[in-house]
Amino acid sequence: MPNRQRKPEEIAFNATVGKNIKYIRKSKNLTQSKVGAAIGTTFQQVQKYEKGANGVSALKLKQLAEFFKLRTDVIIDPNFITIHKGLKEEEIQLVEIDTEASCQ
Repeated sequence: MPNRQRKPEEIAFNATVGKNIKYIRKSKNLTQSKVGAAIGTTFQQVQKYEKGANGVSALKLKQLAEFFKLRTDVIIDPNFITIHKGLKEEEIQLVEIDTEASCQ
């Protein structure tokens, strides 16, 4: 659903999730096309998610989390980018390994 029919809270949430998706994608050196293919959608849709123009469905959020090897709560966390930038590379790897265990 386009943002013009959304409440301000939903628009803000979509923007947060979109920024996080873009940050994660870029930190893993992935293209929008690769992410889209992994979750069964187009690069254009991934682009809309990243811009916050479209909200991410629960199913797509789950698929993104599995693809990125992260928990869904990480992708929706408004503080994720700030926290992530403060972590060292070895801490990031530990977070990814820990989330793999909790996803199973």
